[in-house]
Amino acid sequence: MAAKVFIPNFMDIPLFQGLEREEISEVLQRFHALIKHFPKSDYIYLAGDCVENLCVVLEGTVQMIKEDIWGEKSIIANLGAGSVFAENFLGKLGDRSVVSYFVASDSEILMLPLGRALYDVSAPSKASQRLMCNIVSVLADNNTRLIEKTEILCKKTLRSKILAYLEQEARNNACRQITIPFNRTDLANYLDADRSALTRELARMREEGLIDYNKNTFTILASEHGAGI
Repeated sequence: MAAKVFIPNFMDIPLFQGLEREEISEVLQRFHALIKHFPKSDYIYLAGDCVENLCVVLEGTVQMIKEDIWGEKSIIANLGAGSVFAENFLGKLGDRSVVSYFVASDSEILMLPLGRALYDVSAPSKASQRLMCNIVSVLADNNTRLIEKTEILCKKTLRSKILAYLEQEARNNACRQITIPFNRTDLANYLDADRSALTRELARMREEGLIDYNKNTFTILASEHGAGI
């Protein structure tokens, strides 16, 4: 069987918004971009690794995770196609990651060694300037998602965390029926909850008419506080 050849459409990636095909090629060549394949359950970076690449998920799923010394995992963010990560570590050369990036499904990752580019004293091209503007937008978007995650974790009960997460997803998709990117174990890790407790609470919420679900597809039937979505 012939090996699969992955050919990304870079113009569909938010990081390259506003750039023409020729400008994207210029940027990729200037910064010596590399596409790497990572199999499921691999790590792209471990906490403590030096990070000099801004990374883009071209295909697959990557999870930003934090693990404690006992091996307990907390999922900070779930990153699908088009997502940018490791952008927080571009401020200085040799900076070390405080989180790990775990490959949740076979993934193709674009790696851009932009750390060194920030110290390039030569005049940047128009395409490079546009790319840097897009990186600022990515930083803002990712910061917003982290604030939303903080809002979930600030809830005092597991039920409130579940509803806060589902309502955020519903608002982002403008629909009360949503398919989340987590199985039960990953959802528990995302909410910093025990898996068995999560399963029991979901069952109670369905019995009480707050939600309905089938595997990882959820429908919000009523908000606990009566708020609209």
